[in-house]
Amino acid sequence: MVRQAAAQTFELVCQGNTGYPDVCDNHSFAAFCRGITGHLHYDATADSGTGDQRRAAIGCSGAANHCTGTNTQCDEYPYASTYDGGLGCYPDGYNGPDRLIQAGTTRCANGPQNGRHGQAIGQFYSNMLHNNNGQPFLVGYKNDARGPLGELIRTQGTAACPDDSTGIYRYRTTPATPACPARGSRRRANDIASNSTNSVRADEIQMYNVTTESGRVVTVPYSKKNSDAVAKFLAAGQPIWTHRDDGTGVSEKIVTSNVME
Repeated sequence: MVRQAAAQTFELVCQGNTGYPDVCDNHSFAAFCRGITGHLHYDATADSGTGDQRRAAIGCSGAANHCTGTNTQCDEYPYASTYDGGLGCYPDGYNGPDRLIQAGTTRCANGPQNGRHGQAIGQFYSNMLHNNNGQPFLVGYKNDARGPLGELIRTQGTAACPDDSTGIYRYRTTPATPACPARGSRRRANDIASNSTNSVRADEIQMYNVTTESGRVVTVPYSKKNSDAVAKFLAAGQPIWTHRDDGTGVSEKIVTSNVME
């Protein structure tokens, strides 16, 4: 079974020299345009082969990868380093109580930005999750800065959501590859039904503001249907991984939290 440690939250940096706005835009597209929120579940056992399989399933490698060009990479959400990655197709080793997400989004992102996010999430895994396999965690925005797309959605609503049939964004519920072991097993298909998508509309997404002991504000999108579970993660005293201006990650405690009106 998953050994439940303290609830964890990772802070995205969407502005400044250490930020990765393209990656933040993919998160905003997933949450505000497609209703994909909820806990991700860290896969401490994943190797490069599993990561490649998950990226292929969501369309971030192989023939389905639509991202080309110099310094351009395919960014996927949920991450390939989680059991939710790859549309939940490769969950071997996950024995937790939560259902995994079976949908995902991709965005063609600037390569160096994608690399900075990869380094940041790697530090979070090492310093906060401590190889605790299956550990759930949330993702939020530093200072409620959501990247260019997220800011457009803030002012224009879902009218700002891009067409994901062409261009740099894609949304998937069906794997890009024929292999998807989880969906070949009825037991797994039942166990890994979506915990947030398909039954959640983008207009049912709400925002939670938390303030840390250093005074930093982090905003976490979530489904109103999951509000009780999210509130436990974001309660006073829970840990959160934030970033200094130079990009260095640091563990803090949440002091206050409240629902944004």
